[in-house]
Amino acid sequence: MSPPSSKRQRVESEDNVSREGDQLSENDVGILSYVSIEQRGFSGSLKGRWEDFVVHELESPNHICKLTSIVPIDRENGISNAHETPEDMILPIEIDEVLKEIERETMFEASFPASNDKSERERFHKAIRHNYPSLISRTVDVDNNRFVIVTKASSAKGQKGWERVSKVYDPPKETPYCHFTLYKEGKDTMNALHIIGRMLKINSNTFSYAGTKDKRAITTQRVSVKNISSKRLASLNPRLNGIKVGNFKYLPYSIALGDLYGNRFSVAIRDVVADDSIIHRAIAEWQKQGFINYFGLQRFGHSAQAQTFAIGKYLIKSDWEKAIDLILKPTPLDLPAVRQVKEKYLETQDAKACGDNMPQCLEKTLLLGIARHGKTLAAIQTLPRNMRQLYTHSYQSLVWNRITSRRISELGFKSDSKAISGDLFFPSQGSTQKALRSVDSASELFYEDAVKESSKPEEFRPKKPTVIPAVPSLVSSASGDDVPSIYQVVLPLPGYDVIYPQNEAGKWYSEILEEDSLKLEDLRHKVKDFALPGSYRHLMVKPEDVHYTIKEYTDPLTPLIENDLKSLSSSPPSPNHSASVQLSAESVDHGEKEQAKKRAVVLEFTLPKAAYATMAIRELMKDVTVKQ
Repeated sequence: MSPPSSKRQRVESEDNVSREGDQLSENDVGILSYVSIEQRGFSGSLKGRWEDFVVHELESPNHICKLTSIVPIDRENGISNAHETPEDMILPIEIDEVLKEIERETMFEASFPASNDKSERERFHKAIRHNYPSLISRTVDVDNNRFVIVTKASSAKGQKGWERVSKVYDPPKETPYCHFTLYKEGKDTMNALHIIGRMLKINSNTFSYAGTKDKRAITTQRVSVKNISSKRLASLNPRLNGIKVGNFKYLPYSIALGDLYGNRFSVAIRDVVADDSIIHRAIAEWQKQGFINYFGLQRFGHSAQAQTFAIGKYLIKSDWEKAIDLILKPTPLDLPAVRQVKEKYLETQDAKACGDNMPQCLEKTLLLGIARHGKTLAAIQTLPRNMRQLYTHSYQSLVWNRITSRRISELGFKSDSKAISGDLFFPSQGSTQKALRSVDSASELFYEDAVKESSKPEEFRPKKPTVIPAVPSLVSSASGDDVPSIYQVVLPLPGYDVIYPQNEAGKWYSEILEEDSLKLEDLRHKVKDFALPGSYRHLMVKPEDVHYTIKEYTDPLTPLIENDLKSLSSSPPSPNHSASVQLSAESVDHGEKEQAKKRAVVLEFTLPKAAYATMAIRELMKDVTVKQ
């Protein structure tokens, strides 16, 4: 069922100016229907502050990924050594303060008088390594006097500095992968790992994780890295801004894309205007009926003028020139420096000159590729592999959204609905998880993360057995007691290795592809990166373990959700955190007027992997403003 225009999601920029024109809308990507228009929602704003959107990865149904410790673990037994600093490893306070300055890079190096006793010097060097693994020390003789020189390992000439440091703390050979919890605020996953990788002097592609997490949020997720110790990782925490690492563990394997059960969301919806009774009824109905499992706007990038799914369509059609022209099309959403060079290229078609002048970004890579190869496949293949594939996956997702909207509007839905004859379904949760592993792993990749990410070198890819997706069952009859629930129904993402519904919905795939002059057999592309085997995605999803509270606040900057970092530091909650908000005596004395109280709904719920929280909240509220 399609909503009236007033019920569609609004997107606003920080200065409250609408970004219509070049901003993709829900209609553009096939998000048209609601489960129930009759159930009244409520208005409010979402993502005005990233502190209002907290995401915890779920490794299993009962295991929430949280940051509870930032202490490194012992190399041999994996036990936290927070309180196990031996007495002979404790450094004098004045030396400790100097070494902290070197670690922060506010001081290049320092020298200390050294004992003539060799064992004492060895103890001193060992204490420095124990407390400051990122520093190196050496003994030198100057005019018959001995000194210990300490400097940052990364400042040492050649690679021997880090080699001397890392060998002491390398993970055990039997368990070479250090798994850790990544906590980040207001950063996307790739950016956070790029910062950590730069500080460790390693490529960010060395890290493995189950899925990307939203940028405008506080998120925690598990990450793995090979041959990097917990000591080295933990030593970064004092210098990391908006990022923390902890809860270390050594294991014999890495994390792979899709290795998660789902995500736990804590969301503050501000500026709510509705009676409590309306909110209670809306959430109760939402829990009962769930939401349509659309691919959210994050899946498709931002620009309505240079649509990622249109680029994907041209790649599937092997029309390399049109795909390239669309990638390089200037749009209002481009950064000014990027847009300026794009406009220059549009005018001159001088790929080499424009590539040289372009800031470091995706378009620069492509322009330099065009300069070498022309507007050909070879130029497109200079782009990171995951980016090339994201374009075609975007087209797949658009087709799926459009098919899903038709399935809901034309074939109907009720909360007690059963599958209809010819539908596809998975009979059990186990088979569903197996089948969704390939497609929903890809769904975890958001557009702006993919723009930054390069394809991983083969040596860093986890060597895991190939997962053969389960094949869904076909509903042979819509009558009887054993008809599957609508929540078991799946629709395929179009591809050459999936089966299609044996009802009206199955015919729609060919119809939609024909609108773009494509056929299903075209998805078996001769270029491997653009070949689409397809997979399956649930039509409907219900949020699990739902809890909510209605809070009042006056200050829009007041935190409404406790995050892991605050819990870890055991800081007392803000006096504005509770529902009853009082102005301080000082503000009253200064004659400030009491601000009007506002209302917020703080909502907690769990979704399976690759389901979009924004799509869940869209169904709940019917009238949501997503601030960007």
